[in-house]
Amino acid sequence: MNYQRGKIHSFVTKSKKMNKKLILILIMFPLSFTGFAQRQSLNVMPYPNKVIVGEGVFRINSDFAISLLAADNDKTAADAANRFLIRLRQKTLVYFNQARIESGNNPTNPNMSIQINTKVESSIYADESYELSVTTGRIELKAPTTIGTLRGLETLIQLVTADENGYYIPAVQISDEPRFKWRGMLVDVARHFLPIEILKKNIDAMAAVKLNILHLHLTDDEGFRVESKLYPKLHQMGSYGRYYTQNELTDLVKYASERGITIVPEFDLPGHSRSWFAGYPELASAPGPYKPGPRFVFDADAPREELAAAVNSAPTPTIDPTREEVYEFLSNLFGEMTDIFPSPYFHIGADENNGAAWRQNPNIAQFMKENKMENTHELHSYFVGRVYDIFKKHNRKMIAYQEAYSEELPKDVIFQAWIAQGGPMQAVPPLEIAEKGNTVLINTGFYIDLFFPSHVHYINPEIPAEPIENVWGGEVALWSELVDENCFEGRAWPRSAAVAERLWSPASITEINDMYRRLYKLSDELEQNGLNHRLNARRWLSVMANGTSLDAPYTIFEILAPFQGYRRLATTMMQPASYTYETVPLVNLPDMVDVDSEVEWKFREQVEIYLNEKEPKAKWEIENQLKKWKDASVQLKKQVGQAPNLKILNAYTDRIIKASDIGLMALKVNLSETKKEEALQQLKSMKLRTDVVEIRILDEIEALVTGKLTELSTEYKMY
Repeated sequence: MNYQRGKIHSFVTKSKKMNKKLILILIMFPLSFTGFAQRQSLNVMPYPNKVIVGEGVFRINSDFAISLLAADNDKTAADAANRFLIRLRQKTLVYFNQARIESGNNPTNPNMSIQINTKVESSIYADESYELSVTTGRIELKAPTTIGTLRGLETLIQLVTADENGYYIPAVQISDEPRFKWRGMLVDVARHFLPIEILKKNIDAMAAVKLNILHLHLTDDEGFRVESKLYPKLHQMGSYGRYYTQNELTDLVKYASERGITIVPEFDLPGHSRSWFAGYPELASAPGPYKPGPRFVFDADAPREELAAAVNSAPTPTIDPTREEVYEFLSNLFGEMTDIFPSPYFHIGADENNGAAWRQNPNIAQFMKENKMENTHELHSYFVGRVYDIFKKHNRKMIAYQEAYSEELPKDVIFQAWIAQGGPMQAVPPLEIAEKGNTVLINTGFYIDLFFPSHVHYINPEIPAEPIENVWGGEVALWSELVDENCFEGRAWPRSAAVAERLWSPASITEINDMYRRLYKLSDELEQNGLNHRLNARRWLSVMANGTSLDAPYTIFEILAPFQGYRRLATTMMQPASYTYETVPLVNLPDMVDVDSEVEWKFREQVEIYLNEKEPKAKWEIENQLKKWKDASVQLKKQVGQAPNLKILNAYTDRIIKASDIGLMALKVNLSETKKEEALQQLKSMKLRTDVVEIRILDEIEALVTGKLTELSTEYKMY
């Protein structure tokens, strides 16, 4: 299937098959549907459910004022309206005569009104729908609940745009509601700790794209990140001093709730638990001592094959599921955590446990024999069932990863699916779990730490096109083995917005080109709202440039991207522990280059236009861009003498110069078949498996040689 410009063609083709009655309706109301041409005019992400674009615009000036008609004590709505007003001022630089929100039935000059029927708290069951009406003289936002108001305000701020006469909002009628009720983001703060300030900025970004669940992976082998007053050695000895206090987390939960987001905590057991045992080794299946650190430790010269063998058979630190003291400990700890996290859902993890540590413990083997357990999978199910009872006692519902599924577990256990079909790990497929009565959340296809561009996650076949009972939605997942506070924002955003749209917007919205157009507009919006997803990379590049100009290095920087999949992670896991300490900052080239390059996307668009239409302007744009990359590469080679750390970029300059020359030659002359083959072989040789990043423009230059642009791949392969 062609998800590029061919999607426009498919829309037109389908419209020819419409019956006469529908055609008449479209003639009478030509913009009363969510069509491709209409989406081209609105910079909104996720795209609303129903849109009617009207005539005219609402101009923003100093007379702008907001009236709020809601319950007197709906502080969440009032605060959200005031945040909107502040953001509007920051975006437009307009000084408003009325700086605060008026409440009540008789506000002065209310050219914008917000009407809310019911005050509610953040919840996946909250009605998130809203109605937005913008005319030349008035804005009306109506929602049945507080949460719907929050979603509508985020749409409204994205609609603000400008022309030569100033800022305005286009006349529009929007009726919107989410496709799925669970739209989450999994953030791993265990492998690499993220300061509270970064988490708050991430919550603001999540709110902007209407995500409603922040799934915090709080514990793993590398760190236990929550203060426990009952068992203080968990955080004192299991975090190297980097953990969240209970007061910090209570404040974070409140901050998220005010933005319509619920925080779901995860305490990963029975494996992934080395950090637990640093303070309490008696919980483990094997004697200590323990300290937080990588799950696997290899010799420096160990072959890559040892990693796969270790995953399947190494006795990694694992909790002892046979001792009653363990369950008493967990019950006390989780009871303490419910005071911090009011979420009705707690995540137990229960993934990637190969059972080797259990098989090597004679007492555990005897327990299995006495209880007629044939294998460690049955013991794993026993442990998950016992933890389920603990959560039940504390009035919480349990979430576990896909491997934990068992038909014996109660039907109110929620399972999170992440294992791609055909991969080395096997598990019960998510839709089969849903058919058997358990709720399912989809992670498969949404692992953004695999460094796939946004469209791969956007066109995710794991998300059912039609509603399926027991499939509540899904989560974008960002594991942090290769992510820390220096690069987190650039890894999380703006790609998470593509997943957010897939979970909010109608299934029919799939045009990749338009998605990217809106994604990069949203990226500007996120930056205005305080996110450092672009700035962090420029800071790092500035350090490398050693006071010299950033023009050439940044030009090259923009067309490089990390290799896709877990190849680099596997290499990192095989390195000595000193390379993987949390104190080693992730500021290497693959940590900082963008996964999605706006420059490459625009270049691809010009190549496609040129090949399809032979448009002279597109040819001129392509030539200029190729010359720019070539000139920047030449300049960078000279600049290295003053900035030696730029050598890591300089490794790609010769190839970029050669690729640019090939593209320029293909534009000027008709290449013979022999010359074409030579050029294609040269381009192919530029894709080296030994590189830490890839040159992103090679497919487009190849298209200038062949005359045919390769379709964007939507293949999702973890390994």
